[in-house]
Amino acid sequence: MDRRVVSGARWWLCFLLAWCAQGWAGEPLRIGAEDDWAPYSSAADGKPVGFAVDLVRAAWAAAGVPVELVSLPYARCMKQVARGVLAGCFDTLRDVKTEPLYRWHRQPLFKARIGIYGRTSSERGTPPVSFESLRGKRIGTTHGYDYGMAFDADKSMLRDVAPSDLSSLRKLVAGRVDYALVYDRVANQIAKNHMTLGKGFELQGILVEPHIYLSFARNYPGIERIVSQFDEGLAIIRRSGEYARIEARWR
Repeated sequence: MDRRVVSGARWWLCFLLAWCAQGWAGEPLRIGAEDDWAPYSSAADGKPVGFAVDLVRAAWAAAGVPVELVSLPYARCMKQVARGVLAGCFDTLRDVKTEPLYRWHRQPLFKARIGIYGRTSSERGTPPVSFESLRGKRIGTTHGYDYGMAFDADKSMLRDVAPSDLSSLRKLVAGRVDYALVYDRVANQIAKNHMTLGKGFELQGILVEPHIYLSFARNYPGIERIVSQFDEGLAIIRRSGEYARIEARWR
């Protein structure tokens, strides 16, 4: 065979491989971002914004991985992760219930508090509402959310499921539920944005203080490497002080 033909064929094969590699390398990793959980993660003009959004972006950038953050409702986000349409979704509470369903990075994104909210009362000095106090009461929760294994596994709890935390707090103030379970910083943000509504509810207890993660699809192609890269990126921004700077901006 003519050496020039072989050489040309090899050159063309190398060109194709390089072109394909460039194309694959340029494809951003698609990660779901909850669209209604300010100040952690919400959508503004269709684009993700929030404390968790900034952390996730910074971690991927530090790892050198191009990503596309897709804003969508949390329940839909998690379904797309389960189907492998998205590589991951945030923000997810990690406990024994969710542990086997997803792949997890080592260090959590952050720690948060789920508050027990009741209607504003004129009485002061009353004991905080406890987990046991919720039994027999109508409890407002949000569709698709997890509230820790103790609550989620307790079938005696009378749940009233709403499409959002805002809806749940509106039900609370209207007297349709006795308590609402909402992360405290989320409730504070809602009170700030809806001042009249905010006067009608108050923090009356703490349900649990979970760690929050970016949950990854178990069967997504190359997921082990993807999780490792995210771990690396999170470690970098913690060491560099970028994590602390982002946290300070959102306080």
